[in-house]
Amino acid sequence: MEHKSITFEIKDMSRDSRTAIIAHAVYNNIDRVGDISTKGMFNSSWERKDTVDFLFNHDPGQVAGNVIRTYEDETKAYTEVKFGNWKLGDDMIAMVEAGVIKGASFGYETEKKEFIQKGDRKIRVLKQVKHIETSLLTKTPANPLAGLVTMTKEAADAMLLELKENLAVMESFCRNTKASDDTIIGLLKQVDEYKNIITKYDTASTQVAPDGEASRNDNDTFRKKLLLTQILLEHGRN
Repeated sequence: MEHKSITFEIKDMSRDSRTAIIAHAVYNNIDRVGDISTKGMFNSSWERKDTVDFLFNHDPGQVAGNVIRTYEDETKAYTEVKFGNWKLGDDMIAMVEAGVIKGASFGYETEKKEFIQKGDRKIRVLKQVKHIETSLLTKTPANPLAGLVTMTKEAADAMLLELKENLAVMESFCRNTKASDDTIIGLLKQVDEYKNIITKYDTASTQVAPDGEASRNDNDTFRKKLLLTQILLEHGRN
């Protein structure tokens, strides 16, 4: 199963009914791994009524609730969910309200694809996929509109700043929340991961020479290392 993540977007959230609509995919943009998601790619799966799970951080052991329906418009695909009447469901609502949730993602299997050439890049165009799960993420996802593959030094610095801001929000939530111990422990693990990334790369980002070939090489190395770290972090392999 593959995953794709986007920056968090939620609408029509109701604490009373415990429901919300989550944007889980963005169409017609080249994402960080060189894929393009397309309108209609979920239709076959949705028409077959394939089971779609609602998870926390892609963990099948952490079911956040139930999927009510799925649909799309011209630019995005959406999952309407109902948060579970159990502790993790309560925790998820609290994390959304506190700004701890940073992204949404979908798990899928590719059924039909084609390839196009964009300059020197071979782009995979997803035409039909099996929609397996939609997740809410506390891990910062790659913004599909930013294009991490071609991330500039300025974008890398912006990502580090975003990590620092997310770190502060997560630490505050852990100190003040009544969430379950399991949720807090999971968040604290991510806090440690964020701290490791910041410690490792924050200094590197300020040591690049202002010009010349050495500067370009350092920039390339830094971007590649940060991209790799982001991919590993997203897939929980760190």
